[in-house]
Amino acid sequence: MTAFSFKQFSVDDEGCTMKVGTDAVLLGAVANCGFAGSILDIGTGSGIIALMLAQRSQASIVGVEIDENSYHKAKLNFGESPWSERMNAIHNTLQDYCGNTNATYDLIVSNPPFFSKSFVPEHEGRRVSRHDESLGFADLIKGAEKLLAPKGQLVIILPFLEKERLINITDKHNLHLFSSLEIFPKAEKKPNRAILGFRREKPHDIEIKFMVLRNNDNSYSERYLQITKDFHPFLK
Repeated sequence: MTAFSFKQFSVDDEGCTMKVGTDAVLLGAVANCGFAGSILDIGTGSGIIALMLAQRSQASIVGVEIDENSYHKAKLNFGESPWSERMNAIHNTLQDYCGNTNATYDLIVSNPPFFSKSFVPEHEGRRVSRHDESLGFADLIKGAEKLLAPKGQLVIILPFLEKERLINITDKHNLHLFSSLEIFPKAEKKPNRAILGFRREKPHDIEIKFMVLRNNDNSYSERYLQITKDFHPFLK
């Protein structure tokens, strides 16, 4: 059993195609969720993002996952959490889920498949999770457009180099960028991740922020430690 212990919950990601990682923790810690009564996590994996949002909100949360092993782990992790009564894992593709529900969500989050033009990992499950063959950006945004409440928000973490490609797609679906957090692995490096927020209403101004993940000695930055202090057990 591979379990990660956080302050208020644990995550077993054994057998999951994508393991608990910094991207998921960043999204779970940063996404604005206090306003949301309902949250959808697209490609929930082990459920780490959904669990972090459950800790930070009072919302009802649904995690949709295509991979069967990951779905079972998410269901297990949800069920063993303090918020099990308001968390639900669904084994389905986003496309099929969209076709079978009339639900809408105040907040939709995703740490989606990427590496669309890179090498293909040999392991089939990892290939599906890391590449946009089963869920491309266009399918993700089309689904979000249907499932997002009128005043809802879509928040996505992705490689920085994919930022403009995603924005070009959201523009075609009447979802408009209103916030961008650019994440630098170290101060002297270029940004390698971005957390982007979209909504239906066009913003007057786009909020752009920056964050450095690690110091030069490879320790976590004060900013990262501050935003994750409610989760990591080693932080007081």
